[in-house]
Amino acid sequence: MNKSYFKYKSHPGDLLRNSDITELPNPENNLEDFLIWFLDNYQSDSRVSYIDDLSKLVDDEFIDENDKMKFENKIGNKSKSDLMEEIRMIENELEMEAYKNFYHLLLSNKIEIVAKNEK
Repeated sequence: MNKSYFKYKSHPGDLLRNSDITELPNPENNLEDFLIWFLDNYQSDSRVSYIDDLSKLVDDEFIDENDKMKFENKIGNKSKSDLMEEIRMIENELEMEAYKNFYHLLLSNKIEIVAKNEK
């Protein structure tokens, strides 16, 4: 698959994105980068941090045992497959929002697709 590039016409106003020419992230291979670039309010979206906590629980990567217990009490007793399914559902929701926002940004001329030789 050929690489595609894009850029914001003006700085999008946060710390994670800029107006440099950037390779268009493929959400099938790199959903996180796609969400960073095209999800409104990625940094403050509570669903993003919730997915992070769910993933830490699935992978047993909580650093603080008290934080882990608080989170488990909050979400209830769920199996690993239940946690994975919840992660998939939320990621699908976020991905669709990011696609819609990408399309809106493109149609409103806030981003542009850049030819490979312009890079």
